[in-house]
Amino acid sequence: MANQGPGNGPEWWDRASDPDDLDRAFGPDTGSVATPSTAQRVRRGTVVAVAVVAVAVVLAVVLSTLVGSIQTGVGGVFPQPQAALDRFGSLAGEVDGVQEVRDGDTEKRSFASYDVSAVVVLAQDGSEGAQLEAVRGLSRAVADADGNGVRVTAEARFGTVRVGVTSDAEASARRLQAARAVATIGGVAGVRATWSTDGPSDEPADQTVEVVTGGTGRGLGAVMVVATQRTHAVLPQATLTSAKPTD
Repeated sequence: MANQGPGNGPEWWDRASDPDDLDRAFGPDTGSVATPSTAQRVRRGTVVAVAVVAVAVVLAVVLSTLVGSIQTGVGGVFPQPQAALDRFGSLAGEVDGVQEVRDGDTEKRSFASYDVSAVVVLAQDGSEGAQLEAVRGLSRAVADADGNGVRVTAEARFGTVRVGVTSDAEASARRLQAARAVATIGGVAGVRATWSTDGPSDEPADQTVEVVTGGTGRGLGAVMVVATQRTHAVLPQATLTSAKPTD
């Protein structure tokens, strides 16, 4: 039996071993693949480095813009706390009896939500009806200004009477009524009717009335008894506290 191999084997073997076929497929030697020069390698490395730096700069600009957008608001998508305060100030300034509107506190509640407040100074010599209408007007201004991740509230100041105002006009009006009723008690130097929770709340159990009085002992007790009766006639679940005058 004859051995088969290159030259005397089957036809497929001879073709696969043909050096001409290998030369045509891969070149006659490794030298057929050009080796880049040092200058070429330097140029290519420079191009890659510049491209990486350019991409990094673009990413930094995009991230900076995104973070800034979340903080200040863009196109009505993200919260705009200062814009909400400005809008409230504009609307509140049109309410009868308003003398001054000042920005209050801005507190970030979460990644994209804020609590903002304003202080509104009103004429203290207005009638009860005029003051009530003023609070209702401020409540409408709050409702128009808040939203989109921003919760707006205001403190209406009628001299020594201070009232928390939310978008709920009825709840705000009840706080005013309770504060006015307490303010007429002898020995009371001021009243602040608002909420006892960290954030604004119109829930009956969250209401609080702070009575400012210089009374002590039995005098203070008598004032608080009457203040509690008058407050609970309007805000049945409100909590009452007392404070000394700061002046």
